Amino acid sequence: MAANTRNDIGSIHAGRFIVAVFALIVAAAHLASNSGGVGSSHFQAPPSNQIPSGTSGFSQGFNYVGFWTSFEVVVYTVIAIVFLLGLRTWYVPSIAFNVFNLGIYFISGVTAIPGITATAFGGRLAVFSSFSTMSLIVVGWVAVLLLGIIMIKYDRGSELDKMLVTKRA
Repeated sequence: MAANTRNDIGSIHAGRFIVAVFALIVAAAHLASNSGGVGSSHFQAPPSNQIPSGTSGFSQGFNYVGFWTSFEVVVYTVIAIVFLLGLRTWYVPSIAFNVFNLGIYFISGVTAIPGITATAFGGRLAVFSSFSTMSLIVVGWVAVLLLGIIMIKYDRGSELDKMLVTKRA
């Protein structure tokens, strides 16, 4: 029986590690898309030579896409840490953020989202027609979602998680 428990613990640790790897792949793909990596032309800001002379970059307005991309890099790095440390308390918020990203991505392929897009991005639905950073991000989102749900079911959390939770019903 002890050997079976040891294998179960090993599987849990491996599962946490794999979720963390996919979360870091999502973060790295966002970095590549934000810095002009493969398939990132829709994320690039206009070149600095298009800013009229006599104005600063601040007067050009807030770069919402760049901010959101950078925000996702940070969040998916935190998600990787949450799973690596076995902080089960934070599994559900991590999965919820992931579901939000997948939902917004596919909704934006069908309809415009007020405040975000003026038109639908029809190409979103053909994400797997070629290899790009966006297809890598979507694969990572799906992997984090599915593996995260499995971890919610089988992972009881680490001792660190139990120490951080002050009241447990």
